[in-house]
Amino acid sequence: MRDIKELLSKRDFTAISNIDAKTIESIFFEILGKEVGSVERSDIWEVQIKDRKILVRTIHPAVASEVWRKREKIRNKINKELGKEMIKEIKVQ
Repeated sequence: MRDIKELLSKRDFTAISNIDAKTIESIFFEILGKEVGSVERSDIWEVQIKDRKILVRTIHPAVASEVWRKREKIRNKINKELGKEMIKEIKVQ
């Protein structure tokens, strides 16, 4: 049986390894609110995160257009917040 101290010393707590979809979604909405002030959470119908992509479905085409214009900036800020390249694309419908 190993000591807890030995096990903890081998673990790298600075690396983000288990980031769930809800965390990424929360960061997405936080950054979206800052970047596109006219878009609120209620304007977004659905957010799916799969295979390092975020799919955003909006209520209205005008909202989709606003999110689409800022998608690269939002993606870069999400990856910066997470500390590594977790999201490679944001698709808007």
